[in-house]
Amino acid sequence: MKKRIFYLNAVILTSTSVILRMSNIWFRVFICSKIGASGMGLYQLILSVFILGITLCTSGVGLAVTRLVAEGRGTRDSIRRCVGYALSLSLVGAAAMFFFADFISVRFIGDSIAATPLRLLAPSLPFIAVCSCLKGYFLAIRNTLVPACGEWLEQFVTIGASLFLFARCSAPLNALMLGSTIGEVFSCAYIVLLYLVFAQKRGLSKAKNAGVFKSVLHIAAPVLCGSFFRSLLNSTENMLIPRGLRKYGAGESGALAQYGTMQGMVMPILYFPSAFLAALSMLLIPEMAEANAGGKRATIQRSVEKAMRFTLTFSFLMTSILIVFADSLGMAFYKSTQVGNMLRIMAPILPLMYLDSVVDGMLKGLDQQLYSLKYNFSDSVMRVILIASLVPIFGIKAYITILFMSEIYNASLSINRLLKVTAIEVDVVSWIVSPAVCAALLYYLLLLLQKAPCFAV
Repeated sequence: MKKRIFYLNAVILTSTSVILRMSNIWFRVFICSKIGASGMGLYQLILSVFILGITLCTSGVGLAVTRLVAEGRGTRDSIRRCVGYALSLSLVGAAAMFFFADFISVRFIGDSIAATPLRLLAPSLPFIAVCSCLKGYFLAIRNTLVPACGEWLEQFVTIGASLFLFARCSAPLNALMLGSTIGEVFSCAYIVLLYLVFAQKRGLSKAKNAGVFKSVLHIAAPVLCGSFFRSLLNSTENMLIPRGLRKYGAGESGALAQYGTMQGMVMPILYFPSAFLAALSMLLIPEMAEANAGGKRATIQRSVEKAMRFTLTFSFLMTSILIVFADSLGMAFYKSTQVGNMLRIMAPILPLMYLDSVVDGMLKGLDQQLYSLKYNFSDSVMRVILIASLVPIFGIKAYITILFMSEIYNASLSINRLLKVTAIEVDVVSWIVSPAVCAALLYYLLLLLQKAPCFAV
């Protein structure tokens, strides 16, 4: 019965992730057609600041709710305190974003146009904070349908509102950001309503939990600190890339265009296949937490082995597919050969990129979030230093090389920690060699099919 629920939730989350990412790519194609590659670069810079605010108000809180409920310590009081904690942080973040929008846009983003979009995004932070906490509750009780529907609602309201505002607003970026805020409000209202219904239906305990705040800080504080400082460094990194490209000689619009192409066009396509792994990463957190609390080492080891094998097999196959169809994807979505070239270059990093994400989820479930904090922080520091020093000299090639180095460094440390904690030995043949051979065979098969007369264009 438990396995059936796990697989059902996996199907729901995977379907949700695939649909949302497909609609997100379509929406980005639409945005790019309206504002161009340089406008997409500015859009990404605004989002990098906004993501910093989201990180401040959500990091670790949803995980804390999931862990507390999965470990049998989740009550209405504990969830209420988590929501209060997240709301307090979100109000601070929203106020800072709203009142310092002009300063941020001029001094950090480098364009005063970004001030109004930032102010339009600021009110959405409290709604995002509440949603993050309550989604953690639904994940812990193995109900993924409610948060999945919430994400669908948010995405489609956001897109619908943005399209409606596009036709009536002379500033495209303002329309996008206001549409995003409207989507978050609708999603939050839906999640809160369903939480109240489920809490009543399941008879969620109203007992006071005296030590809950200490538990929340133990779980959330390391994740918050790590995620916030990493997000701060990532935002710094995102600001440094266009500046470095300008120093390299790309020019104002050229620098934003190169940055927008990589972050706004290439990366969403690279991350799209990971939609099939997102469910695995999320569902493993409560499973690992429950098994760890019960001292079920054998269960943990089996889960880790299956997750590692499946993730590597899937990511190797996706690497081959992206390499073969890189040009076709670049032309189909963005009418750009540059996107195709960058996709082909970046594709070999997919196995480590996807595995790192799944391993990070398992480490959080095993109460190893402090180690993830250390790895992520050191990785971000390294990236900022390398970008500041190398991109002005070597341009976009340096940035691509840094992305490879960063992923290798971070994934290696996280994988090593997981193997050490779970006392698992790597099965090189079944984990790495077999998937790599299958991926190579798939690569050559796809090349042959492309050259076959019946597939020729």
